[in-house]
Amino acid sequence: MGKMDKKQAVSSASDFLSNDNFVSWRLLRTEELDNYWTNFLKENPNRKPMIDEACRKFEAVRLNDINPTSEMEEELYRRIYNRINAHKQRKISPGTYWLSSAACFILIASIVFFINRNVGQRKSLQNEIVGITLPDKRVQLIAGSEVIDLESYASISISGNGETSVTDSTQHTTLLTLASHKRNKLIVPYGKRLFIKLPDGTKVWLNSGTELEFPSNFTKASRNIWVKGEIYIEVAKSNLPFFVHTEQATVRVLGTKFSINAYKDNNKELIVLVEGSVQVLKENQNSITLLPNEMATVSVDEIERTNVDASEYNSWHSGMMVFNKTPLNEVLRKIERYYNVSFERNHNMALNKKTVSGKLILSKNLDSVMASVSILSSIDYRIINNHISNFHKK
Repeated sequence: MGKMDKKQAVSSASDFLSNDNFVSWRLLRTEELDNYWTNFLKENPNRKPMIDEACRKFEAVRLNDINPTSEMEEELYRRIYNRINAHKQRKISPGTYWLSSAACFILIASIVFFINRNVGQRKSLQNEIVGITLPDKRVQLIAGSEVIDLESYASISISGNGETSVTDSTQHTTLLTLASHKRNKLIVPYGKRLFIKLPDGTKVWLNSGTELEFPSNFTKASRNIWVKGEIYIEVAKSNLPFFVHTEQATVRVLGTKFSINAYKDNNKELIVLVEGSVQVLKENQNSITLLPNEMATVSVDEIERTNVDASEYNSWHSGMMVFNKTPLNEVLRKIERYYNVSFERNHNMALNKKTVSGKLILSKNLDSVMASVSILSSIDYRIINNHISNFHKK
């Protein structure tokens, strides 16, 4: 993605954080870039709040409690220099050169990420990870017997009378009418994301690999939705209680912001509160009430409450991932879901002992993200014919 066209669909700060031109501006701050974005704001004053938010998020990205030695800094600089020079520069205006998307994100990742390396015997990681990019699938809306294919990153809005508008990335809007007394289902495959505004004004961001069931209209007694996968939700305030149902639990709220991670391949479900309060209910278990920056971990036998940094669990909806001593295997699992790729990993390898701390701005380009992981973890990779392979110690 290069220059941002004023007609291009932009719905949040994360759209700017995914734009190479914007990233280059925040990194390089050249006169040409300053002029471009000054003119862009003059022509698009309605986008200033989103640009301001994107700038704040970009500037807020810092190394987390890391004090690298001079040797570490020198090694990091060497890797950045070698990586950037490995990519061709593309001239787009007199006197101005732009780093490629991968090079830009390599530089960002080097600033915002750091791998906590274990001290001790270092083992070879030759060929310990092999992956493949999986077949692309469409986002689907199932309404009764009708199956509607949707564009990834589309925005859906449902009015109180069941009328539904679907806006794609070109800002083209299609109107649909959903049956008023039937439950609808959204299926978001791996590698896709979606936003939906429910009839009561509640906003839901669906992450990759998520299914959401919802009615065209809520009843007069309560508001109910059903989730498999991961969502971030901002529940509209109302006297009617709002219930989010997963396979293992039910979350009851009146108006608040929180995230749910309830993927089928996880043994536990995570409910993390950002704002307000929620009640977590489970059959044959005592309910618990969460306060901001608290997490409920729901398993087959129990509900456990812990204190957390909520941003580590819901920042994906803003276009970044936040890690705090996160095992590299878990980082790779998040990348698998987000970009629809699959890694085969040796669970006994030294990679299991590596952890990651920091923030990663998510690019729509998988190669950019993998290049960042390569720098962080001293492993290398190749993408050949959709296969990701040859991870090894540099």
